[in-house]
Amino acid sequence: MALTETHTAPDTAAVVAGTQPPRRMRISVDHRAKSRALILFAWVALLLWAAYTVLPILWLVIAGTKTGSELATQPAWSFGSIQNVVNAWANVAAFNNGVIYSWIWNTVVLTVGQLALTLAVTIPAGYALGACSFRLRKPALAATLALILLPGGALVLPQFLEMVALGLIGTRWAVILPGSVFPLGIYLTFIFFSTTIGRDVYDAARIDGASEWRIFARIALPLSWPIVALVGFFSFVRSWGEFILPYIMLRSSDFPLSVGLAVLASTSPDLNPNVISNSNIGIPEVILTTIITMLPVMLVLVLAQRIVLKGSNMMGGALRG
Repeated sequence: MALTETHTAPDTAAVVAGTQPPRRMRISVDHRAKSRALILFAWVALLLWAAYTVLPILWLVIAGTKTGSELATQPAWSFGSIQNVVNAWANVAAFNNGVIYSWIWNTVVLTVGQLALTLAVTIPAGYALGACSFRLRKPALAATLALILLPGGALVLPQFLEMVALGLIGTRWAVILPGSVFPLGIYLTFIFFSTTIGRDVYDAARIDGASEWRIFARIALPLSWPIVALVGFFSFVRSWGEFILPYIMLRSSDFPLSVGLAVLASTSPDLNPNVISNSNIGIPEVILTTIITMLPVMLVLVLAQRIVLKGSNMMGGALRG
């Protein structure tokens, strides 16, 4: 007896009557449910990330309004007073005859110097790698990627020996020159110039007799302000918080805020019970100096977020392209 294969099909009458949804409708409903679940998961992840990053900063701001005893006795999220902030600043300003002002000035000088030199080197280097063809282009690009992967501390000793050979130890140039080497910025500008601006534009300008410098200055550079802003922002954040290079290369009188904060914390009896010191530096003073160190980066991020996001979106489009 032959076996017959039977196929079950959806009941057409049931579908017409509305008791069983069509297959396409069921797939659409399942897709919407998955999309809502993914959106909910994304919101939960974003809220957890915000709590992890924002709450410590918020606590830091609130803690800066308290005295040392209030930090130990009052609830963590209770607000102190503005007078406590004024008193803490007076103690910080009196530390080592107002060395905080020198720290702030040194930070500004080092950051501006590194930022200017980084942009002056990074943007033309990225253009050369992305828009030009030369013999050592691939090895130079490979070396850039290798420098990105290297941890920053791995280059401190060679950089120190180079500055010793140049006789720059103890000067700001010992920090500005090594700090202006920004491999990530070079790679980002390489991606921008090689993908966002079509190579036909470069070739057409070369056919018309324009030099590479003229092409860069008249065509590429005016179109590259989003990536210039993005690299500038990353360079600013990197330079403002630099610790290892200034600590090794500079004298104590030339330290920036990042190193000065460590010096301030090391002299606090509240943070170092074994330290014998007559200074009035306690936990509130260290917290206030930390906020002062963080504040410029936060302000720059708030003011430049639209430009930074636009540059990031353009880089995302370039990577997808």
